[in-house]
Amino acid sequence: MTRAFVAVRPPDSVLDAVPAIDVPSVRPTTREQWHITLQFLGNAADIDAVTDALQRLEVRAGTAQLGGPGAFPSARRATVLWLGLREGSELLTALAAAVGERLTPLGHPPETRRFHPHLTLGRCRAPTDLRPLLEVLGDPPVGEVWTVAEVVVYESRLQRAGAQYVPRAAVTLPAGPLLA
Repeated sequence: MTRAFVAVRPPDSVLDAVPAIDVPSVRPTTREQWHITLQFLGNAADIDAVTDALQRLEVRAGTAQLGGPGAFPSARRATVLWLGLREGSELLTALAAAVGERLTPLGHPPETRRFHPHLTLGRCRAPTDLRPLLEVLGDPPVGEVWTVAEVVVYESRLQRAGAQYVPRAAVTLPAGPLLA
């Protein structure tokens, strides 16, 4: 059994466009940690069983684009700085719901709070007012539009320097609709 999660990882060409965060109150995540979590599986995931269950995902591949920073739980009292989606929120939300449906029988029900697709840029040690930073970052698109064609099952290894995310399996989504 392993600590794990299911996610979508944007391609390197998109990650190249993610802005660097150099703010004393925000501890940035590393490029190797950047992904959009669909579902956290906790500390007791059977990677093979999870991968097998995800083989039957019916959500079709589609497009997404990063853009629009934000903060959890709020910009005024932030503990997490994130980058949202300008395009593809519906796709990622449908994908997260389908992953939850497939993994609930394995003991991994989805979280009860509303799913909000995002890429974590950094974490604050204490609640911090990030409104000025969010204004500076603005709301431009980040990187190119890309095709979300697979989900990845990651193992999360906790280490002193921070979590290391190791891809253990990738599940290809059915092809999207043909373009005219």
